[in-house]
Amino acid sequence: MNNAGKVEAYKSFYEQAKQLYAEGDIPGARMAFLRAAELANDISKSATTHDVKMEYYRLAAKILDFVKTHCSKKEPIKSGGGEQKGDMDEIASFKPVESDENKVTFDDVAGLEDVKDEIRYKVLAPISNPDLAKKYKIKPGGKILLYGPPGTGKTFIARAIAGEVDAKFFAVNCQDLISKYMGESSKQLDALFETAQKNERAIIFFDEFDSVASKRGDGTTGVDAEMARFVATFLTKVDGFKQSKTCKMLLLIAATNRPWAIDTAMLRGGRFDTQIYVGLPDYKARLFMVNKTLGDLPLDSDVSLEEIADKLEGFGGGDVVAICDRIKLEAYKRAVKTGEIHNISFKDVEKVLKGIKNVISVEEVEKFEKYRVEGFI
Repeated sequence: MNNAGKVEAYKSFYEQAKQLYAEGDIPGARMAFLRAAELANDISKSATTHDVKMEYYRLAAKILDFVKTHCSKKEPIKSGGGEQKGDMDEIASFKPVESDENKVTFDDVAGLEDVKDEIRYKVLAPISNPDLAKKYKIKPGGKILLYGPPGTGKTFIARAIAGEVDAKFFAVNCQDLISKYMGESSKQLDALFETAQKNERAIIFFDEFDSVASKRGDGTTGVDAEMARFVATFLTKVDGFKQSKTCKMLLLIAATNRPWAIDTAMLRGGRFDTQIYVGLPDYKARLFMVNKTLGDLPLDSDVSLEEIADKLEGFGGGDVVAICDRIKLEAYKRAVKTGEIHNISFKDVEKVLKGIKNVISVEEVEKFEKYRVEGFI
């Protein structure tokens, strides 16, 4: 479905809402923001690609959250200096997202042996054998770009790296990092690096990297100008980071579903020149995930975990786990109703598998394979 008309309408209402909010017309801004959110939701529902669907879904959710927090008052929220301040332009307070209880390591990662092997040499080896790394002038840390279809485990890989090297893990959704106010994005980036560098070892994970590092337009004002400033600031941070007495290792990991959209300046030598493809899990990896999710649960004798793993060929790792969760939920619902333990049955498996739809198309996988081999599409 062609959403061009709705996209233009969304942009119009969103810009109108921002202007009304800046002028202090909160009721008017509220109505315009709600209309923009409604249009974003409609675009998400009718989008033909996963990326567009998720992009507008998040935009709608973010606008609704802003309306709930900042458009229920008669006056705009003020900062100490009297300027308007709200959710969409606050400087984030960055905190590590990992604790000892939820850390994961490579032992928790299903398959992807080639990915893990490359990361071992790039990240883990210089830390486990610093004398050898020093001999070859190899510095721990660096920059890695993980790319691949959605749901293939890019975030999980990043978390596992942090677990392997006992590093503080800072996960950042890049869409949340960008502010509608000029210059605020760069301030958020400064705050992020400053916080991370207070730790001996830190990993900053930039999810949806293409949303802030995409190829820049030719505009000198508005979004293009702000994005150009942000990319320039980001590159300065990437190029200028040096080890200190406090921070011995800083690893930057970026993840994207659209590597071909990344600004080439980000991919030059010394920057995110290490690009690692995280593809769909093979049978062995899928069986690992199925066993981990369902293996210790009560099963009827005709339920085969191997068959489930086989039928989930072509699905991303996140989808495999989610489907298994839906299967066990069927048995759990019966147990709640009766107060007794119920096995997972073949009918449970059959019911869930019949209702699933893979969001990763064959064409999309082929697109990634082409980029992996040729470096462009």
